Amino acid sequence: MASQSQPATERRPITPYDLWEMRFITDMRLSPDERFIAYRLESNDRASNQRRSAIWLLDTLTGGTRQLTFGKRDGAPRWSPDGHWLAFTRKADDNETQLWVLPVAGGEARQLTYMRRGVGAPFWSADSRWIGFESEVREGEEAILSKPRDAATREREQKDEAEHPRIITRLQYRWDGRGYLEGRTHLFRAILPADENAQAIVEPLTEGDYDNEEGACSPDGRWLVFVSDRADDRDANMTSDLWLLNLQTLALRRVTDGLHSVAQPVWSPDGSRIAYLATPKIRDHSAYNTALMVMDVATGEAVSIVPENERQAISFEDHLYSDIPLPHLSAPIWSVDGTALYALAAHGGSMDLLRVATTTPQPEHGEPIAHIISGRDTHITQVTLAPATQRIFTLQCDPTHLWDIWEYTTTDAPGQLKARAQTSVNAALLAQRLLSLPERFTYRSFDGQEIEAWLYRPVNTKEGAQPKRRTKQAPNTEKLAPLVLRIHGGPHSAYGQSFFLRVQVLCGLGYALLYANPRGSDGYGEAFAQACDYDWGGGDYHDLMAGVDAALTRGGLDPDRLAVFGASYGGYMTNWIVTQTDRFRAAVTVNSVTNLLSSFGVGDIDSVWAEGDYGWPWEREEWYLERSPLTHVAQITTPIRIIAAENDYRCPISQSEELYTWIKRLGKAPVDFVRMPGASHAIYATPRQMARAIELEVEWFTRYCPVE
Repeated sequence: MASQSQPATERRPITPYDLWEMRFITDMRLSPDERFIAYRLESNDRASNQRRSAIWLLDTLTGGTRQLTFGKRDGAPRWSPDGHWLAFTRKADDNETQLWVLPVAGGEARQLTYMRRGVGAPFWSADSRWIGFESEVREGEEAILSKPRDAATREREQKDEAEHPRIITRLQYRWDGRGYLEGRTHLFRAILPADENAQAIVEPLTEGDYDNEEGACSPDGRWLVFVSDRADDRDANMTSDLWLLNLQTLALRRVTDGLHSVAQPVWSPDGSRIAYLATPKIRDHSAYNTALMVMDVATGEAVSIVPENERQAISFEDHLYSDIPLPHLSAPIWSVDGTALYALAAHGGSMDLLRVATTTPQPEHGEPIAHIISGRDTHITQVTLAPATQRIFTLQCDPTHLWDIWEYTTTDAPGQLKARAQTSVNAALLAQRLLSLPERFTYRSFDGQEIEAWLYRPVNTKEGAQPKRRTKQAPNTEKLAPLVLRIHGGPHSAYGQSFFLRVQVLCGLGYALLYANPRGSDGYGEAFAQACDYDWGGGDYHDLMAGVDAALTRGGLDPDRLAVFGASYGGYMTNWIVTQTDRFRAAVTVNSVTNLLSSFGVGDIDSVWAEGDYGWPWEREEWYLERSPLTHVAQITTPIRIIAAENDYRCPISQSEELYTWIKRLGKAPVDFVRMPGASHAIYATPRQMARAIELEVEWFTRYCPVE
């Protein structure tokens, strides 16, 4: 972690181009003997302006680390159950990502696949003899190749694909971050040969006009459970089911009811049950709590194991927002005896590790639900258990530290764990930077609803301290700071104890930052998350304005220098705010929605999610128009910078084009339009593009809402 012994004079504020020095742990897996953790370490290469990643190894006993692989883009480390192998993925140059395996005892890594469309994250068979993976299959193509294509062949295929007309018949025909959906995702396996010099045998496990994902092999090696939506309306329902494949007969059986979106199936130690996550089908609302389910494989009976009186408050999903690479949420973990599951769950602006009983009567150690680790001060995304040594390992960050692996061990005090960092991959960098630690507080909105918020104050570049809060007894004589309101996307996500590069950059320049979790945010119960449905720009808008007023009462902030920033739904709210009030001196809106009617026809998820968000447009056209910022665009006088990704399919750039043209033609407010080539809704084309985007956001604030 960052050293506190550095003299303050050696520290400086953080900048967008510190990205080049930052490193991010984005995945971790514990070896079967509990001795090592393989983790993916990402970085940004300045010379090539590309993202890089490699697999590293942490010795959990000594704390030593070493680099294990040296490819340009290595990831998804997965230990074989017998501990002899480490599977991983590698992307080299312009080729697709392929599956590789490394002998743990020593030796060279070798490539197992040459899939035409690359591979996804691997999973192992119970006997460690084969490795499963996902790959895209397109009609008329040979998916499994015996060797890589030469450069000339690849170039010819790319040219042919670029000019080939697309005939669209599916409702969901493109997806943000993936592009056009011209094939289906299928499951395959690579069988390891007895002779290490021989080529692996690769064979398909699924087929048909369906997507198949998240495979997991049963402990006895007989069954494969996976996730697939095979309903007739599969492009319109946003649901999925668990399917069982008999690996001997290839017989298939659907084992869930088609009423949920399911994810992360995990077999119990004895193979009799499957734990998984399930979210109800979008209907009356667009947000429902994700449930932790357990299914009896023999009968197909599935139950939510969270007691009825707590189901509305607990959601097993990572809802927290961040602007640095975000690791995937860990799947639930079975206890060794199968009497409990460990899973991460949303809790306000935190992620907590819960132990949930799976048996009746309850196991000896506690209630049906126990909070094993509280994420009150951190953002935890991954967890793994080491039962033999009674340790828990997490991957976590907080507002002043990036992702690191932490170890939690038992203490003499009942129910308490001792925590210590096992890695500190950014310690040298952060020890030389000035960082702002937020004030976490709550306030009451217009109708009495309690809202959680965080206020970051400017860092003092001389001492590394922050301005003191003004009180009636001791007025603050320091200069008042301009305040930037930052609004999260979603709307069903949330802010919390995570690291935000943009926040730290602005605090280093003398700005204060406020972010809040208005109604619609996840983590505060199902009713709260649903409270913005059919009311975008209503109660959520008033929650945010009440948050600004609450922050101002905390002192040290200039009420006459306010700015607002948001992306996605946060961009929608930014657009809406500047049509409703002239309180803000500057606004930056990123990848936003401006016209709800046209968004329904061009966004990749609107045709399904709109039902729960605000109803169908043909039934509520008047409301769509009334709550579209574009309808009220003539009232905008706030200087606004519009930033949009050219490959954004979630909130397509046409939404931003409409807003820019209207504001420019009306001529009532300063406006410009920044287009990001090659970027999608949440992914920048290059590291330099991300740094430049942050610079452009900051430049607009310094121009129209400057620090005195």
